[in-house]
Amino acid sequence: MKKKAFAGVLLTAVLSVAMLAGCGSSQQASPQADGKKSDKELVVVTNATFPPFESVDTSSGEKKYVGLDIDIANQIASNLGVTMTINDIAFSGLIGSLMDGRADVAVSAMSPTEERKKNVDFSDSYFSPRNAILAPKGSNFSALDQLGGKKIAVVFGTTYEKDAKAIQGANVVSLDNSTAVIQELNNKRVDAAFIDGSQAAVFLKKYPELEMHLLPATDDTFAFAFPKGSKWVEPFNKELKKMKENGELDKLIEKWLGKEFNQQ
Repeated sequence: MKKKAFAGVLLTAVLSVAMLAGCGSSQQASPQADGKKSDKELVVVTNATFPPFESVDTSSGEKKYVGLDIDIANQIASNLGVTMTINDIAFSGLIGSLMDGRADVAVSAMSPTEERKKNVDFSDSYFSPRNAILAPKGSNFSALDQLGGKKIAVVFGTTYEKDAKAIQGANVVSLDNSTAVIQELNNKRVDAAFIDGSQAAVFLKKYPELEMHLLPATDDTFAFAFPKGSKWVEPFNKELKKMKENGELDKLIEKWLGKEFNQQ
């Protein structure tokens, strides 16, 4: 009887160890907490309503993200041997998605302002934009101070919104994306739109009833944003430096914006 009892206890113990080992294997095989399959996948957030930097192309029947920013990020990802998963969200949500760990990098023509640097890290700059005022033909708004007392459409959470709000007497209408800004302008609900100059040139081709005035160059730049302390900042900077030195960045800027915007 003692032999049988001991054998039963031993069998129970072996089965218990096997079950525990099975549980441990299951946990190790589960996806990472942030939903990524591996550290070779970059979760990218963008606001794809900012041509020619980022937009959605469905001409092939499939949804495809295109633009200068997308091309630069794709080139860097390829050089680093990683894949990208792109999520299209509101511009105002980009910083938050980095802060709470839902994304590895924001690729969305973002200016590295001091306020943003408090919450995220930035790569080196890759482009120096020109700002522009879009308005109905004949408006002749060639300077920001001419917009005092006017209704101005801007994208919420951008440096354009900040600068527009500094104009004395201006009534600033903040919207989710640049497409909504142009719709507001075309529907005559605002007097002017304050946006990026290269983007304004794209809209001008589509809406010839508008006029564009490029503003003098500022010290504003575009860069990629990352969570604080991200391991990806240095690799991105190394690849950006290579692209500047070998002319690849110049080629991409010329492809999307033309030679006149090639500032590298």
